Amino acid sequence: MLLISPPALQAPDMNEGDRPLPRAPHVVIGQSPITTSAPASEPLSLDLSGALSRARAENAMLRAAQARVDERRGLITTTRADALPQLTLMGDFTRVRDVSILNSGFADSAARFGLTPDSLVGARSIYTSQANLTQPLFYWGKLGTAVDIAMMGEKEAALAYTTSELDVLHGVARAYLTVLSAQAEQEVIESRRKTAEQFVSDVKAKLEAQTATELDRLRAESELLAVIPESLQAEAQVKRAMEVLNGQLGLDPRTPVALAELGQPEPATRPAGTERSELAQLKQQEAMYRANGKIITSDLRPKFDLSASYGYQAGQTDHLFKEPYDTWRVSVTMKFPVFDGLRSSGKRAQNTAQLEQVKQMRLDRERSVAIEQSTADRELEKAAALRVAARKAHDATVEALRMSREAFDQGLITSLDLLLAERTERQAESQRRRAELGLWAARFDQRRALGLPPL
Repeated sequence: MLLISPPALQAPDMNEGDRPLPRAPHVVIGQSPITTSAPASEPLSLDLSGALSRARAENAMLRAAQARVDERRGLITTTRADALPQLTLMGDFTRVRDVSILNSGFADSAARFGLTPDSLVGARSIYTSQANLTQPLFYWGKLGTAVDIAMMGEKEAALAYTTSELDVLHGVARAYLTVLSAQAEQEVIESRRKTAEQFVSDVKAKLEAQTATELDRLRAESELLAVIPESLQAEAQVKRAMEVLNGQLGLDPRTPVALAELGQPEPATRPAGTERSELAQLKQQEAMYRANGKIITSDLRPKFDLSASYGYQAGQTDHLFKEPYDTWRVSVTMKFPVFDGLRSSGKRAQNTAQLEQVKQMRLDRERSVAIEQSTADRELEKAAALRVAARKAHDATVEALRMSREAFDQGLITSLDLLLAERTERQAESQRRRAELGLWAARFDQRRALGLPPL
């Protein structure tokens, strides 16, 4: 459904800078473009800034990227725990019947002392309460490097979030422009339809007054019937563009949304760019692989661990937490790997290959970014020139339409000629709107190439 007023038969004569932009029509899904009715609910009003803010808060891809950052933060805590002391409290009850003494030499001579085998292997209960402590002492920097890698991983995830945020925001901006472009095209087509309806009415009236021919009526009706499928197609394109935008904003696809116009794009200088988050992310990955090489090297060196335990062990509960049933142990252990089946050698080769892969990806991405930036600058210049040409062409068609209407009123041209002039003016209007939105799109692309958000 379109809530627009029918076009005036005479276009007002105004200057180029004073001509207001046509307002985008409100579209209600499920209604014919010819019928009019009040919307079932108030549409959500958004400008581009509001749409970008909503995407930051509601877009599913950004939430997933933020969850990855939180995951890496948890990994820092997990990795740091390997370097801290581990304290464990243990309580144990064991009832055992051990017959190994019967297979010893003592069992053969036990009968001389009046001991029977049953008395030697009777079941016994053992109660244990103990605290165990383990602490890594020296790992050749492995534990500290692992913590550093985990912190690098958090930075890498934050850079990945920045990349996702820029992609989402520029995707929302492009979807916003697509909706405005589709609405502008629909408005032009609906204006053509209303003009065609007016011409059909005028030709029928002149046919009754015998000032027009049957051929004029057939031509007018043919133009009206030809524009109806275009109107339906334009309505479908608006719905499709709105559904895509709603999906990126975290809305239900059927949510009605009223978008504000962007206005006339003002001349602007090239903004100062920043380091692309994709490049910074790859550099961070390179640093992580280099640090991982230190960990692989440390695995080939001796390591020292401290372990200690203190507690009580008794056969009766009344003896727990009493002397001399307390037991303790302190030990310093050295582990020196001698041969691990070339496992560390394979890890080092794999890490070196992954480092080289990331390095080449970064170099390729740097070249791609340079090409993207230069292309965006050229496209912006082209879009600005196209906008100027489209505005001049539209002014020319507006003047041609005015002259055609005067000639038609004087009987110098036919209704078909006037209809073609009207159609040409509407097409020029559509091209002008597309050129303006194309300039906005080129500016957004330039800011994306420079690593900046749309606004």
